[in-house]
Amino acid sequence: MKKSTPEYITKDEVNEMIEDAIRRHNRRSTIISSILGWILIGGYSFGLFQAVQNV
Repeated sequence: MKKSTPEYITKDEVNEMIEDAIRRHNRRSTIISSILGWILIGGYSFGLFQAVQNV
């Protein structure tokens, strides 16, 4: 039976992994927020133009 030594992760590697995950999350959330913002602004503008047109 072969004994394998466990490979431990250093504190610096863990911090780097966490920073990468946070950076990825921030990038995705920014993109999603901007898309939702444009959709909401578009819907508001459309409704506003419809209301002005009907007056």
